[in-house]
Amino acid sequence: MTTTGTAARRGWIVSAWWDLTYIVLTPAAIVPLVLVAVCRWLTPEQLSLAVISFASLGHHLPGFLRAYGDRALVGRYAVRLAIAPAAFLGLALLFTPPRALAARWDLPWTHLHGLELILLVWGTWHGLMQTYGFMRIYALRRGENRLLEARLDQALCLAMFVSGVAFSDARMLGIASAMGQSGLPVLDPAGLAAIRWATGAASLATLACYLTHLAVCVRRGERLNGPKLLLAASTGWFFWYAGSLSTNLLIGVAMFEIFHAVQYNAIVWIYNRRLWNSAGERLGVLGKLFRDRWSMLGAYLALIAAYSSIRWFAGDGDQHLFMAPDRTDAYQWLFALFVTSSFLHFYLDGFIWKVSEETIRQPLASSPVGGLLPRRLVPPLAHAAKWSVLLGLSAALLAAEKAQLAEDPAAVTARRQRALARLAPDLPEMQLLRGRLAVEAGSPREAAALARAAAAHRGASAAIVADAGALLLDAGDSPAARELLRQAAETAPGNWRYRMDLGLAEQAEGRWEAAEAAFLQAAALAPAETLPRRYAAQLQLAQGRPAEAARELQRVTEETPDDAGAWRGWGAALAAQEQFAEADAALSRAVQLEPRSAEGQYLLGLARLRGQQPGAAVVPLRRAAELEPDNGEAHLQLGVALYQLGKWRQAAEALREAVARLPDQPAPYVNLGSALWQSGDARGAEAAYAAGLKAAPDSPELNYNLGMLQLGSGREREGRLLLEKAGRLAKPAP
Repeated sequence: MTTTGTAARRGWIVSAWWDLTYIVLTPAAIVPLVLVAVCRWLTPEQLSLAVISFASLGHHLPGFLRAYGDRALVGRYAVRLAIAPAAFLGLALLFTPPRALAARWDLPWTHLHGLELILLVWGTWHGLMQTYGFMRIYALRRGENRLLEARLDQALCLAMFVSGVAFSDARMLGIASAMGQSGLPVLDPAGLAAIRWATGAASLATLACYLTHLAVCVRRGERLNGPKLLLAASTGWFFWYAGSLSTNLLIGVAMFEIFHAVQYNAIVWIYNRRLWNSAGERLGVLGKLFRDRWSMLGAYLALIAAYSSIRWFAGDGDQHLFMAPDRTDAYQWLFALFVTSSFLHFYLDGFIWKVSEETIRQPLASSPVGGLLPRRLVPPLAHAAKWSVLLGLSAALLAAEKAQLAEDPAAVTARRQRALARLAPDLPEMQLLRGRLAVEAGSPREAAALARAAAAHRGASAAIVADAGALLLDAGDSPAARELLRQAAETAPGNWRYRMDLGLAEQAEGRWEAAEAAFLQAAALAPAETLPRRYAAQLQLAQGRPAEAARELQRVTEETPDDAGAWRGWGAALAAQEQFAEADAALSRAVQLEPRSAEGQYLLGLARLRGQQPGAAVVPLRRAAELEPDNGEAHLQLGVALYQLGKWRQAAEALREAVARLPDQPAPYVNLGSALWQSGDARGAEAAYAAGLKAAPDSPELNYNLGMLQLGSGREREGRLLLEKAGRLAKPAP
């Protein structure tokens, strides 16, 4: 006889408390724990990295143990299990090839984004199917196996997850961004509205059908499946909450990833324990890990942590901690391995948890169940069709992004950014993007307002606050930028970029010592990064300490011989010490590395001009003026070089360009007047000096030159007055 207590226990996978803790009501613990952790100990970025490592990547290992440790699965799916890892790794390396492979395969790219879009969509489907799988397990444990209920459960999960994506600005923005990076059209607001209307209508219809079926079951006297319905309700609410969390999207994503990983790690543990107890020979030596001992549970969690630690110590993006001769290549390989792990996890879960298989169902559902839906396709053919879909999508995305590579990258980026900003204008990330676009459009006030709004919405996020500070700095509000960047640096004291940007803000405020200290702190946090050291050296040069700057920048060029900026800085420091031959060599190397750098061309020409080589200075100065037509200093120095060569008319042409761009400075007028005088145009020279005096009436040179010209033309009174004024202006203050 089956007692009531036994029947009740049979409705749970293990027991009520175990299921509620690890499967059904886990969000009730996750939400407060994560929010407290973010408020007290972790930034959202630190939390995200930890969760990506120990939850997102970490929970792949139990799935691999499940797939490759079960002899029955290995025997049945030997070909799949052997080929899939290599296939996914090859696909990942095709999209993100290290340089050696890119050269061998003749690939003109280093990173394409198509696989990231596939992972984004497949990952959502994977989470959906995990929830559906648990719902079916709870149904089977009650002996319920009607086809209609299975289809309704799947439809409900589909409605929950699809609507949770469609009605989340942040999730839709992520999908739209991935589409744009992959060469696909970006959704517009009208398209998003249409998707939401269609999704909302379909989801409400699905919910109505599901509730109607439950009402019919109750009328027939059937008992509702409480664990299954509670799981559906908690998961649906949590997925919506995580996607709309206003505090920070990273926190919401982290919360749901923790939930997903806890569920998965728990079910693999309990499944393999039961499999070990009932058919231990299927697990072989690995089965010892799943013995009923606390020490074995500790070993299981330790293995997950060890696998996760690869991602943790790799860091994230430009903050990865591994050291290698070429960190870019190392990151490419790690990225390919992480993508392979994700693909393999999603792929394996598509067939290693099919409860329609008796050998898989038995450790999960102890009650007898009836027949299931018969297969409509021969499994190998269906499997081949799925592989064809994956490879076809990958090929299409690769072709789309390859075609996009032929376009101007700046134009592509600008087009994508404008489209994304219209799609979700009120998200802090998009407020910052709109602010950057406003700076480019010449609207600094609008940019500053958007930066402040973003920082107010996401004050706990060091990344958002730092980006808002950088935007304020670009918008010209350096005091507000300094405060935000100091806040970001204090929130994430190990981030060298925040310290470096703080140094730039301090420098903009004229706080030289504080700026140099911030640059040096950034350099200490990231010894392998040369940018903070370059900024510190440039600040030393600006403060009249060229020898210190030259020593540091020489070391930077030795460590990174392809860093054009370091060569420019070193050349400028050498020129400041009047070591013009050495400066010429350094700046020539900078120009060789970046021939389209207007700054490099200008510095090279200026060093040659100061080194009494006006003939050699003309070419780089003219190139600088061509590359940056609004650079008045380039036109001015080009005019000076041509003047020294005796090419008066050419000098005058260059100096007129300088006057147009530097209308408030006396030097262009002085040199233009002199060039015109030498070319025989006395009237033009007088006009240039007179125009200069209107812009700069206290210029000793302009007063003197115009006075001498007037004396020479017989206007002695006017000339003497100007010469007397020039003398007074040139006289040093007591």
